[in-house]
Amino acid sequence: MNIYPSSTTLRSFLAYKFSTLRMNALRDSFWATLTKSKSMLEVFPGKVERFRFAASRKLIGVKNIHVADIVGTLNRDTDFDSQFRPLKKHTLNRWINAYILHDQDGWSPILVHKVGERYFVEDGHHRVSVARTIGMDFIEAKVWEYTAQSKHTDTCQPAKCTEKSSAKVYVTR
Repeated sequence: MNIYPSSTTLRSFLAYKFSTLRMNALRDSFWATLTKSKSMLEVFPGKVERFRFAASRKLIGVKNIHVADIVGTLNRDTDFDSQFRPLKKHTLNRWINAYILHDQDGWSPILVHKVGERYFVEDGHHRVSVARTIGMDFIEAKVWEYTAQSKHTDTCQPAKCTEKSSAKVYVTR
């Protein structure tokens, strides 16, 4: 039995799917506000100090990365929640177009910045949102990697981190 009327188009179905995701994200955001928990995307740690970070970045190239390792953004922290569900109604058409493009032609690589094992999206937020929605494990991305430690983050270069008892100690040379 078909649960959708035959007059339902792909765009209207995707608009319904988008609205459902958005309502769930808004509900969870409201609940997070009440319980004082986190529901927003992480912001790139070097956003404030971008020029200091720039000296330590290198282009790794295009790679397939785990969608689950994408945890934040450089510039769209109010448009998506921590699960990359849309929060703003104005993102509807771009989200639908990203979904349709994936089915028809595939996507161009997204642009991410890697700090430690976490990725922050610069370009491709809607593609990441759709990828999570359809259950993709990997997404193709152009990756910039940062190796320097910022005083505003608790990340460091893997080769220069040591742990002492339960506290983390960062050694820089």
